Amino acid sequence: MIPTMNAALVVGVGAVMPFSLKERPLPWFLAALGVTVALLLGPGPLAALFVGPWVALTVIAGVRSLLQREGWAAMVAGFAGTASLALVASRLEVTLFEIPEPIVKLTALHFTYAGAGTLALALRLQAVRPSRWTRLARVLVFIAPPVVALGFITRSALGQVGGASLMTAGVWLVAALQWPDARAGRSRWWWRVSCFAPLVAMVLGVSWAANQYWPWVPALTVPDMVPTHGALNAFGFVLCGHLACWLDWRRSAP
Repeated sequence: MIPTMNAALVVGVGAVMPFSLKERPLPWFLAALGVTVALLLGPGPLAALFVGPWVALTVIAGVRSLLQREGWAAMVAGFAGTASLALVASRLEVTLFEIPEPIVKLTALHFTYAGAGTLALALRLQAVRPSRWTRLARVLVFIAPPVVALGFITRSALGQVGGASLMTAGVWLVAALQWPDARAGRSRWWWRVSCFAPLVAMVLGVSWAANQYWPWVPALTVPDMVPTHGALNAFGFVLCGHLACWLDWRRSAP
């Protein structure tokens, strides 16, 4: 479980962050190296310090978006910043709201992929094919991560299960709206992986949330959720979606 989580965090910072925030990759690559060191070191202030570049880059991206009056881009940066601060708390072994590990570290992962990465995919859809459905997808994936987080804090079934259900609806809607990109073009296989990966993964997420309150609901354990639900969504849905966006942009660039 731990190697998969660590790999997803490093890839999230080095690849998903610059894709999602439309930033130059080099600073984020360096921030990913810092996160790598932070994860290799034992928990403590030094490990937390190496997460600092990630925190700083998200603040810079957020301020820049606000100055340019790009509110939705600022929201992506806000999710990214939340992820970075969650990793700082994890490396400091800070227990907030009595939420134990590995949930704190998983919060960093979720706000990287389910937060920043997924919202950026929804914003891209709104930009290229604006409609009431793309607007709905954008709203769903924006409100779901905070609802889930609030559910964990308050120990609320409505928050956790309801937030997971909202996230599922949003992710599935984004995947469905991406399908035209998966039908043709040289990036179609990346798009197809992105479209199909969350179909099973999100069911696993909702069942896990429901199992916390109704034990009769079948669900995987956390160690089994990371390489299944987590890997499918992180590497399959989000990363492949952003890689496809980047490849399409490279081919269309003059």
